[in-house]
Amino acid sequence: AGIKIGKIEDVTPIPHDGTGRPGGKRGRRV
Repeated sequence: AGIKIGKIEDVTPIPHDGTGRPGGKRGRRV
């Protein structure tokens, strides 16, 4: 898809992995 799953940067536009936090551009953990 073009998204790095497993290695997310602090500025990567990716939805939260489901840790309980609404992460958007702040999801640094997947």
